[in-house]
Amino acid sequence: MKFLLNILTFSSCIFYSSIYGQFEYLESYIPYEKTPKETHPILEIKTWVHIMQYSKSDPKNITKDSLHYLKTQFNWINQMFSQLKPPTVANANGEKPYVKDARIRFIMDTISFHIDENGWDRMKMQKVSNSNRWIDIIKIDADSNSITLNGVRDRFKPILDSLIIEGTLLNNGVYHPLKAVRSGYNTIIYLKESINVSEDSTGHVSYFQKIDKNCHRDNWINFTNEDKNYLHIFYTGASKDAPAFGCGPSPYFLNVSNILMNGGYATAQLTGHELGHCVGLRHTNTPQFNDLPRTDKFGWLKCDDKNVSNNIMGYNLCRNYLSPLQIGYIHYKYSNVAELAQTTKNIEHKTKKIKIKKNTSWEKSIISTGDIIVKRNSALTIKGKLIMPKGARIILEKRSKLIVDGGLIRSIKDKWGGIIYCRTYPNIHKKPLFKKNKAQLIEENNGEILY
Repeated sequence: MKFLLNILTFSSCIFYSSIYGQFEYLESYIPYEKTPKETHPILEIKTWVHIMQYSKSDPKNITKDSLHYLKTQFNWINQMFSQLKPPTVANANGEKPYVKDARIRFIMDTISFHIDENGWDRMKMQKVSNSNRWIDIIKIDADSNSITLNGVRDRFKPILDSLIIEGTLLNNGVYHPLKAVRSGYNTIIYLKESINVSEDSTGHVSYFQKIDKNCHRDNWINFTNEDKNYLHIFYTGASKDAPAFGCGPSPYFLNVSNILMNGGYATAQLTGHELGHCVGLRHTNTPQFNDLPRTDKFGWLKCDDKNVSNNIMGYNLCRNYLSPLQIGYIHYKYSNVAELAQTTKNIEHKTKKIKIKKNTSWEKSIISTGDIIVKRNSALTIKGKLIMPKGARIILEKRSKLIVDGGLIRSIKDKWGGIIYCRTYPNIHKKPLFKKNKAQLIEENNGEILY
């Protein structure tokens, strides 16, 4: 793990093929218990954690002394995705499809600390400074402790909580309404605080508006220069009183605010939910896939077997399930979209060799785990995309075949090791003695290899 300090002023599976329908293309991307990890590896998504602090003397956030908190958070998050529970609510077909391990992990690669009040404050109340939005005062009445405003404003929520009287002789200040009553084309507001003196036709009312930067991209722009090599997690705060909240609008960044105000595991559940958005999943109150329940009641409710699912993408108190199609969709995207694969650790190193000992056809796209050895008299056919990690090679023994049938073999950032022809692995420097024994490389149906 890299550590940076920046101080700135600014088990089992249950398979129901009948329910997949239009999403049948995702089936091969679902990591069932018996699916080999060589061709369906654990997807490791690199994260860069940014701790946004309010000030040096009052960080109002995690400090370097509490990094164990972050490690615990990530352990819980990865546990959520690796030890999924069966669904509490059946889908429309009365079935409960289940895969225990999503084979998705979030790797805390780098941590940075930034001291920046604006970057820290994701939700605040701010006075409206645009004079076009101010409301003219017709009369201030000390006897009834009220003000009369121009226009019908009895249901204008921004002034029903608090308002700011300005431009008067003796009554400027922040006041809190008791009630607002329509009076013809005007509005009378009765105040909790006492009015000093009566005044006529003087001043105006301003008010506070909520500035919500929960889903804004400004931190991603300002502190990463829109970097797309990681999924950047910004742990921030809020000057407005609010429980922990978050937003995952992009595969490259997300925000989680006020994590120290929540329970530790609840915060991990919130972060896991937002990470789900980042990797392409939507809320379950409107099902994204047809292996999900037709409805899912939201509202921080306990899970049950009728209305409230335990899906990570729901608003429930369990958040420990993902459906097979939700999982398959994530693997599908990260295996097919180069820009997403770029955020994974899978492309950076070799972890395990893949040996092809019989004629094999890969219909789906795959991020390889390392060197691929096609044994003698065997053929490997690539029909999807094959992403090779840094330095990985495809080794063809004598009389073997590599057929790129409409597929694509490539790396993402760093060069891969190319194709090696040899007599027998691991003696890759010994070449076949006779031309008839040399392995064949066949590209057909617009198949392509990028070196």
